[in-house]
Amino acid sequence: MNEVVRRKELMNKSIIEVDPALFSESLMGWLEVTHYVMGQRAGTIKATEDGSVPPLNKKDYVLTGVQTIANDSVFAFAIAASLKGDKAAVDFVEKSLKEQMGENYPGYFALFHFHQECDAPETLDDWVGKIGKALLVDQLDDPKDKWNAILRYYEKTRKSNFIVELTPKVAQWGREEFTKIFAQRKESLHEPDTNLPPALEALKETRNDEAFIAAFLIASAPVVDMELNEDYMGLLKSVSRR
Repeated sequence: MNEVVRRKELMNKSIIEVDPALFSESLMGWLEVTHYVMGQRAGTIKATEDGSVPPLNKKDYVLTGVQTIANDSVFAFAIAASLKGDKAAVDFVEKSLKEQMGENYPGYFALFHFHQECDAPETLDDWVGKIGKALLVDQLDDPKDKWNAILRYYEKTRKSNFIVELTPKVAQWGREEFTKIFAQRKESLHEPDTNLPPALEALKETRNDEAFIAAFLIASAPVVDMELNEDYMGLLKSVSRR
């Protein structure tokens, strides 16, 4: 388990710092150790005599478990990079992983969503890719789209192995973007005299955590003229409670 922690820490660091070289160097080790541990738990892989983690074979790249961990990891890095507008970091990772593992490298499906033309997103991954693609080229401007970016990124993040690393990034980005919008673009808001005060009140919370994200999304929905369905509202209300 120490090896799991060590390799996870490298991945965490690469995502926190948006370090494409470290991410590219660390992903294979993370895939190897998670595949090994999950295989032992499922009874499909025997423990090595010396406790070492065996390398992945190319045939392992297509396994569902490997693909799932890889896509989660690449999505996490791409989300972190997009919040900085760091397209070069995503391009570096894509090029490096192709060189290491081939065109259909584990995790390529995640970046497919950041490349595709998607006018009508149908899945959460479609939404995350559409938003990320726009952020990477600084083309996300409408307050509604930025509010939706917080919602979709949060929804994706809370299902990730990297929720601890990504949540503060999503929260801080949303805080900074809407602090500027509320101060400088009042004319773009919906009935701001009525709807802006609750959103400003939500911004007073200083902790960049899940509860802040949830409370801000609820409080700011009216001022950007967005509605939350019952499922989203129920989830956000439960998360927002401290």
